[in-house]
Amino acid sequence: KETGDMSTNMLAAIALALDGSWTEAVQLTKAHPTLEMQTLCVFFCLGCNQVGMAEKQLHEMGNNDDSASCRLATAAVKIATGDPEEAYLTYCDLSTQFPCNEGDDSDAGSALLLTGKALANMQRGMFTEAVEDLARAQAVAPTDADVLVNLCCCATHLRKPDEFKQHYTALE
Repeated sequence: KETGDMSTNMLAAIALALDGSWTEAVQLTKAHPTLEMQTLCVFFCLGCNQVGMAEKQLHEMGNNDDSASCRLATAAVKIATGDPEEAYLTYCDLSTQFPCNEGDDSDAGSALLLTGKALANMQRGMFTEAVEDLARAQAVAPTDADVLVNLCCCATHLRKPDEFKQHYTALE
C-alpha cells in the first residue's frame, strides 16, 4: 500500500482476494486505473458473485477491443450474465490470437481459454463440443482441476458414468 507500485499492488490485491478480503482487494485495484487493474477488479467482483458490480466496472472500462484483458473480462461477464454465444466467440478469437505454442496455427489456446470456450458451450447446452475443447485443454494441462471438474460435468450431462469416474479419479 505504501509503495504505490502497480505490480506490488496487483499481487497484494490477489493475496487479499485469496484470503477472502474482497473489499480491500477491490480498493487496491482502484489505486491504479489501468485496464489490467480494472480487469482484475471485474474478476474480483465475479469471484464474490457481484455480477452487477462486475458489469458496472466493465462499463466504466469502456469498449477496448485491442486489450486482451478487457476482452477476457467481457467474456467472463457474458458467461455470468447468460450470453454464452458472445463469450464463446470472444474465447475463440483470443485462442486464435494467443495460441498455446508460438507459431501454432491451430485453434488450441491455453487451458484457460479452452476451458472458457467449453464453459460457454456448456451454457449453450452443447456438451459434446465442450468435451472437445476440454480434451484439448487436458492435453495442454492434464492435471488442471478446472478442466477435470468440467469434464466430470460434461460426462454427467452426456450420461457417461465411466468417463465421469475416470475424470473424477484423476481429480482426486
